[in-house]
Amino acid sequence: MKAREFLVRKKLQVEERNLIKQPLTAAELRALAKKAGGVDQLVAPKRRAEADGLSLSGEKLIAWLAEDGARVRRPIIEVEGELTLGFAADAQEKLGKLLP
Repeated sequence: MKAREFLVRKKLQVEERNLIKQPLTAAELRALAKKAGGVDQLVAPKRRAEADGLSLSGEKLIAWLAEDGARVRRPIIEVEGELTLGFAADAQEKLGKLLP
């Protein structure tokens, strides 16, 4: 099941943004990083090796993520201040506990 379908089934209002067409700004990434437990948590799994190979961290990693929305882990779902990144089984379980 895709995240959008999951949220629609829960009858939740969804605000969507195509991060490929509209990448997150550095300021938005900083705010998300605080909620996620660090900027490294925002890196898409398929791009993690690339970021590690470039030895990116902190502001350099934020700038790298801001250049290309495909580098950011998606979907980004925020429910009542709780941030969930991706939609793997652990994310679905977390959302299941947060949502009615």
